[in-house]
Amino acid sequence: MLALVYKSAWDVALEERPIPEIKKDNDVLVRIRATGVCGTDLGIISGKYHAVPSTILGHESAGDVVAVGSAVSSLKPGDRVVIDPTYYCGQCEMCRTGRQNHCTHKSVTETGVSADGTFTDYYVTEDRFLYKLKDHISYEEATLTEPLSCMLTGINQINLLPNFTTVIIGAGPIGILYSYALASKGVTGCLVDISEERLAIADSIAPERWSAHATLEAAIHKLAPEKNQVDMIVDTTGVVGTEVLSQLASGGYLMLVGLRDGVSSFNPKEVVDRSLKIIGSIDSLGTFSTAHYLIEQQIIPAKKIITHSYPLDDFHEAFKTLGCNISERTLQPSSQAIKIVLQSNGSGN
Repeated sequence: MLALVYKSAWDVALEERPIPEIKKDNDVLVRIRATGVCGTDLGIISGKYHAVPSTILGHESAGDVVAVGSAVSSLKPGDRVVIDPTYYCGQCEMCRTGRQNHCTHKSVTETGVSADGTFTDYYVTEDRFLYKLKDHISYEEATLTEPLSCMLTGINQINLLPNFTTVIIGAGPIGILYSYALASKGVTGCLVDISEERLAIADSIAPERWSAHATLEAAIHKLAPEKNQVDMIVDTTGVVGTEVLSQLASGGYLMLVGLRDGVSSFNPKEVVDRSLKIIGSIDSLGTFSTAHYLIEQQIIPAKKIITHSYPLDDFHEAFKTLGCNISERTLQPSSQAIKIVLQSNGSGN
């Protein structure tokens, strides 16, 4: 089978790999049909995020069941499925204390980072990580289930009220998905981006009663013209950090979800005196089923958020469209696309 393999920073290539085998009674072999490109993939390729060399990249996927282990009764060959890639053992200290997204074994089991992922034709996982996909949802739409579940995990850490004034910094796929995840809970707010092109796209696909703005100040002024402070700021860029604390209302939340190195400072006295909350969130924790439901019921307009689709062997162009030029070894913010999906070519051996 064909697989997109990470070797080192800026060195990724398509390789022939053997089709993985079912080894455990609860294993399932899935024929991958579509995989979304995540910012983590771009970070790995550009050397900004660590991955194990020789690992197959990719983790936001859907496909068809090909074969099942002897103990699998909930799935059969031919079933359409979406994959929860956040493996957890269920037995380690992290898992037993409700932190499965930080399973102790993550250093060797993280799909597309420390364990082989889904930018390929076939993938083996356990039946507990597969969810049946209804026929009216395409494989491409289903790839948004995993990133959406990560958004819901972040939101679950907040004592959320529907009347929270909220600003999301970054109108990329994560920002758009956060806006819809919040809208599903009754929250309205604003998206902020420096790209005019992305603002135009965000304006056309954002949830009802959400708007897009070029600056944080403009967004805050629209939501809270008198006090010029909002209840929650979600930073999807990893750039802003704690410098926006003064623009949070007392008791407000700063949600940090952008995986980017940087240095940020804050005054602890201000955080304490104004009851501010700074929260980091990564991966999915008990929210995949809810994300699956939101996609299945088309509460999240997945089709609108996916702006481009490429075959797997055209990965160079796909990543370039997202601002990651492998040939030139450059990673720049891109306004050409929101969400890109790679489709498996169907080769095997």
